[in-house]
Amino acid sequence: MSNKPASRLIAKALPRGDRFAAQFALPGLVPDLVRDSGGVKLFPTEAAAESAAKDAVIRLFDSRTVDTRKAGGYVRLTGAELAVLLDEINITPTYFAEIVGVPQARVMKWLDGEQDIPHSVHVTARLIAHSEENFRIAETITEQCQEKT
Repeated sequence: MSNKPASRLIAKALPRGDRFAAQFALPGLVPDLVRDSGGVKLFPTEAAAESAAKDAVIRLFDSRTVDTRKAGGYVRLTGAELAVLLDEINITPTYFAEIVGVPQARVMKWLDGEQDIPHSVHVTARLIAHSEENFRIAETITEQCQEKT
């Protein structure tokens, strides 16, 4: 299984001999398999595995915490909204992390809902999404600020 974050929702059955594993992910998250205390759970039918994968996606989506506090009077961008923005501007979480100057793991935590997304990140993402020129400006600023080795 790849360690690459999903670019879209995943809920599907994967053949494992005469049984099926259930794979799931939300955009921006690394796909995983449905597990129980014994490890990867296998299902007798493709339909059962697909259903379990869909249930896992729903649980994952519902587990995302949304901070309704308004820091500085700003409504926070949610992880799901950021994932959609990154998809719309066709930028990976890794490259977005480079543009905003944070570790890739932090962007993944934003996408996951584990950490609040700063207002400045919201502004940056919207500006980049607004025009190709803004994206080029952000890239140029980032390149100019990076240490030359």
